[in-house]
Amino acid sequence: MSYSSSNYVFDNMSRIGNDSCCVDQNTIQSLEACNYTLENYFTSDCSMKNPISLATSQPCVNYKGGYNVAIGGCNINDNSKLLIGTIQTHPKCRLDLFHRPFATVPYLGRGSVDPVMESQIQQGDYGTNKKSVSNLGEFSYYNQYVNVPLVPNVKNKINNPSYCVEGVASQGWIRGGVPSRELTRDQDFVVENDKSSSANGNNNVYSMNVNSSVNSYSSL
Repeated sequence: MSYSSSNYVFDNMSRIGNDSCCVDQNTIQSLEACNYTLENYFTSDCSMKNPISLATSQPCVNYKGGYNVAIGGCNINDNSKLLIGTIQTHPKCRLDLFHRPFATVPYLGRGSVDPVMESQIQQGDYGTNKKSVSNLGEFSYYNQYVNVPLVPNVKNKINNPSYCVEGVASQGWIRGGVPSRELTRDQDFVVENDKSSSANGNNNVYSMNVNSSVNSYSSL
């Protein structure tokens, strides 16, 4: 008894949409729908008379013609007459529909003249008011243009250094911050000094001074 594997099909599409008959039918339907959408019922009429009459006979229907040459080139003569001049290599100039700014050539004469004013404009004044001659630069206008009365609140604070200098505003101010390492070392020294304070009276005095400095740092 012999077995043949020619009737078996492996790794093929089994979906119904991939069937050859279904694919052919979908293609036919899509082609017909496309032809129906793009069908032009006025191919025999090159002009826009019939499309315009159809569009104007119905409400809310707009029409739009082609650009330049129509289908098949039936209006090529009319297109050439509108675009090309007497020589085929020279297109017609654009037509301006607005009026000219001047209907004729404007008046280019001088009109009325004033010789005195013209001479003053051309010649100007004499140069007697130069810096090397005039002494206006030696006068001081400081009090006239600079000293403006201040608001009382600003006037009372502008000369007080406590509003702009940290050392004046805060007693014991250290610029750059408190030296934390020295503060820790002073505290350790005070602790060690307190242990031997009973043996030496001078150490007590020194420890009091160090304690005062440490307290001043810690208050900052």
